[in-house]
Amino acid sequence: MIVIVTRHTGAIEWLMANGFSGEVVSHLTGDTILPGNIYIGVLPLPMIQRILDAGSRFYLLVMPEVSLAQRDQEMTPEEMGAAGAKLMEVKKIEMVPVKMPGG
Repeated sequence: MIVIVTRHTGAIEWLMANGFSGEVVSHLTGDTILPGNIYIGVLPLPMIQRILDAGSRFYLLVMPEVSLAQRDQEMTPEEMGAAGAKLMEVKKIEMVPVKMPGG
């Protein structure tokens, strides 16, 4: 199953125009992550790690050409395309705790 994690209508429309559809959720919690799914969106690294650890795949939605004025704004699929929207599969993350000075 594909799970699209976003609150942005333009992102949903862009994904659908590019052949991706599935269950749309505005928020994801650890207890809703199931093995074998594909999750698509922009999520914090620890949540992406949980997805990968669960045996699922994660596609990060990136827009390398998005302007500062467009950040945190609703964008149309056309604006997303102009901003270079694409999906990048995250295959692994390595996170190691940092020893805090004085701690």
